[in-house]
Amino acid sequence: MSITVVIPTYNRANKINKSIESVMEQTYPVDEIIIVDDFSTDHTEQVVRSFNNEKIKYVVNSFKKGANGARNTGIMMAKGQYIAFQDSDDRWLPEKIAKQYHYMMEHPSVDLCFCSMDLIGSKRGIVPKRQVTPKEMATQLEKGNFISTQTIFTKNNVAKSILFDEDLKRFQDWDFVLRVVREYNIHHLNEILVEVEVQEDSISKTINEVEALKKFFTKYPYLTKTHLVNKSLYYKILVHDYIIQEQAGKSILSLLKYNFYRYFDKVINQRVKL
Repeated sequence: MSITVVIPTYNRANKINKSIESVMEQTYPVDEIIIVDDFSTDHTEQVVRSFNNEKIKYVVNSFKKGANGARNTGIMMAKGQYIAFQDSDDRWLPEKIAKQYHYMMEHPSVDLCFCSMDLIGSKRGIVPKRQVTPKEMATQLEKGNFISTQTIFTKNNVAKSILFDEDLKRFQDWDFVLRVVREYNIHHLNEILVEVEVQEDSISKTINEVEALKKFFTKYPYLTKTHLVNKSLYYKILVHDYIIQEQAGKSILSLLKYNFYRYFDKVINQRVKL
């Protein structure tokens, strides 16, 4: 069974070598590594080409498309029967591909397998913190995301049918798995096989959270009414909007509701958070 790894990159010349090495050093070898450069202005290309490996395909987008567009370029080019996603500044543990591949072979009805990851430098630490069962997968994903792209190992046809939403600048992995879980089977391999160093210039830090949330909840309006944490985020958006509109009364009321839902979410759900 052939495996393709897709790596989007942008100005990661100082880090991408470790990412590529972690793919090359897998105990179960991959067949194809597609690195999609979204118009880097540093020497990323030189670093990639220095590996001089026939498995590596270096591609530059025809125009700047963002990380999601770069991933989609890689997906559409992928020839492997399975696709795994890596980020240009993260590290896979050596047995990641082997363990996920063998899990998929032992569970042929599974369409997407994800592993746990260690967020180095983040208070969240290990994500998810416990085993997520198939029966609770859809419900838990409605409460928030715990499946990051670099933990995903999926069938080629699944990735090609779902793709990443190029209009979303943040929460794209959450959107991806929310759509996958509607049509396919997702399983969790409860092992830490990915290490992520939280970067100051990562998408989660550079894209305005409120604007990103607004766009995400416009696509999934039902999520703002289903769980306490999402209700708090919805009122966070309203606080921002009312401040801009100079509606002090509504802003204060929304702030109170935001803190109310946030507080009760911590009290009620803190022990079971993923």
